[in-house]
Amino acid sequence: MRQLTIEGYLGRYLRTLSYSGTNSIYKLANEVKNKHHRLREPLYLYALSVGKVDLLLRATFGDALHVRYSELANNYSWSGMLKALESNDESLDGNFHKVYNSYIRMRNMPKTNCRSKTIMRSKIKHLQEDKKITNYRIYTDLKLNPGNINAYLKRGDVNKVSLNTVDRIVEYLESVGV
Repeated sequence: MRQLTIEGYLGRYLRTLSYSGTNSIYKLANEVKNKHHRLREPLYLYALSVGKVDLLLRATFGDALHVRYSELANNYSWSGMLKALESNDESLDGNFHKVYNSYIRMRNMPKTNCRSKTIMRSKIKHLQEDKKITNYRIYTDLKLNPGNINAYLKRGDVNKVSLNTVDRIVEYLESVGV
């Protein structure tokens, strides 16, 4: 699986946040002018990451935000901005750090989920032993794919199941009587 890049994250994040569901700098700048304040920092970071700060400055010309974006453009290149975000530079607005930290959480989520599924597998195995419940019963009662459940429970292949499925299995085992 490819690792999430900050450019990809920012583009997706903007589409999710915006009313128009777009990455158009002009449309997003117009939303910011119309009081959609949550877009301010991610929009600037996105424009900087894709090399469209000049376009953003033209789109915000005549607005108070133009001055703020101009100051940022004069002080930070994309690599400088990344260094400031990584080092938690206090001269940057805290909302820039929130966006960056959100990206870091999303980027690391697959690793975190793998660790969680590994931990949950041991809990499932203990519950199975205590309650004498077979893999067959789990996947038939929950209507799950037998191959994926066996790969997960027998070999520990965490890529075969989702975190949601693991949660369902644990809930099922905890609710089943001996």
